[in-house]
Amino acid sequence: MCKVMGRLFFFGFIGLAISWAALYYRYSDEKNTLARKFRLDPPPALVGNLFINADLEKATHILDGKISGPESMVVDDDGAIYASVYDAKILKIVNGQVVSKAAYSEKSKFFPDCGSFDTEPECGRPLGIRQLVKGKPKFVVADAYLGVFIVDFSNEQNPTSTQILDSRVPIDGFKPRFLNDLDVISSDEIVISDSSVRHDRRHFMPLILEHFADGRILHLKISTKAVKVLADKLYFPNGIQLSEDKKTLLFSECSMARIKKLTIVSGKIEMFAANLPGLPDNIRSSGRGTYWVGLAATRTATHPSMLDRLGSHPGIRQFLVDVVPAEYWKPLLGLFKSPHSIILELDSQGEIVRSLHDVTGKVVGDVSQVTEHNGELYIGSFSDNFIAKLKL
Repeated sequence: MCKVMGRLFFFGFIGLAISWAALYYRYSDEKNTLARKFRLDPPPALVGNLFINADLEKATHILDGKISGPESMVVDDDGAIYASVYDAKILKIVNGQVVSKAAYSEKSKFFPDCGSFDTEPECGRPLGIRQLVKGKPKFVVADAYLGVFIVDFSNEQNPTSTQILDSRVPIDGFKPRFLNDLDVISSDEIVISDSSVRHDRRHFMPLILEHFADGRILHLKISTKAVKVLADKLYFPNGIQLSEDKKTLLFSECSMARIKKLTIVSGKIEMFAANLPGLPDNIRSSGRGTYWVGLAATRTATHPSMLDRLGSHPGIRQFLVDVVPAEYWKPLLGLFKSPHSIILELDSQGEIVRSLHDVTGKVVGDVSQVTEHNGELYIGSFSDNFIAKLKL
């Protein structure tokens, strides 16, 4: 019996040693991983215009518990809200009630289970939304999987949709995998962020953890459907906002905690706002010469993010990518990040002029977009089940 136990122990030890050696070889050398080493600046302290307040805790909720993941929205001149939600619909909301729904994909029209991890690629997931022509209920919508659509609410009982960009068609050799946000140059031209040519929206955490620069900014001419790449090799570009003269655009590089400025004609890229206290998502003009920025997660001097802690450890990040199934990341995120929510107002030079906080994240959680209309903020989130509204 002792000899048998001894052999089992010996072979078990050999097997364990081989396993550890294989793991060490796999994850100790950056050449063997897709994850790349990087370094963010030390997270900012919450002082000055970042000083902690409870302003976000004063927000009220619209459609609390009745919608899922209102990522992006437009508020028209009459105060109607048009919001993109998780079950592949665009909602028109008036006085806190859904009065119309637009489904632009065949699956989202008829498939009962849209809004789940498994059905997302087929049903679609609408993200950025913009009004195509001011004063008309016609919108352009970026769907993470399917492409770009024009959605028309002129007939409120039967909204119509037209696809103007198909994600199945390669652009400069790569299919768009993760269309995210957009903005309108004119009724015939739009700019779009393609967050990754390797990972789709469901695999946002591998995209963040691998920290591979494979995002792009695209230009689409609607009448000809001609698409060109304005910028590439970007780190998770998501939010886009054109300048008033439409000659430059701001774009978030989410996983670098920064916003850059792109001159459209020349292709020149400059830093606009660096070392933000979180991972920036959508950017929207306030209409007063400033910009609102939603933060998908926070990073501060007292609570660094997972990216801050693991930037110099690509092996650990690659291990997490390899062992954690994509569908588990959403419920697990709470273990890796602070609940603290922050939105920012930046001036025309990229300086933070105001911040609003919810330290507990109980009233406003992760923020994907902030839209200002008539002295009130409408706050969307990819993870909350309501739209938050706050009087300035």
